[in-house]
Amino acid sequence: MKVLVDTNVFLEQLLHRERCEDVDRFFYLAAKKYNQTFVTSMSIRDIGYVIHRLVHDESKARRAQAEVYNMVSKVVGVSADAAIDSIYSDAKDFEDALQVRAAEEAMCIAIVSFNKKDYQKGNIPVFTPAEICELWAKE
Repeated sequence: MKVLVDTNVFLEQLLHRERCEDVDRFFYLAAKKYNQTFVTSMSIRDIGYVIHRLVHDESKARRAQAEVYNMVSKVVGVSADAAIDSIYSDAKDFEDALQVRAAEEAMCIAIVSFNKKDYQKGNIPVFTPAEICELWAKE
């Protein structure tokens, strides 16, 4: 099962926020059962930016980016055509539209995010980490 993991899921984990236990379980099950977790290169860039803004330390930001890279099975990008399509999409946020297009191009069957409402206009189902773990438990 190929799933695209949204930026906010990684930040929850890296910053040890309140939902990081759900994220831990998600990545544990993903590695154990599927090992088909994808991240966009945009997310890796954004994670570095956020971490750097919070801690003001370039080396910690780079380590966070490397940690994300090591948590997934593949980094995916967005084609030029997909970027243009995203400009004209119904999505409120351009970056969310790019995430959906990247998931489509990578043939992902789901997006994992804490911000499900951001992807209401997309054609790919969106699950929180806890929800996808429940789904996998039923398989």
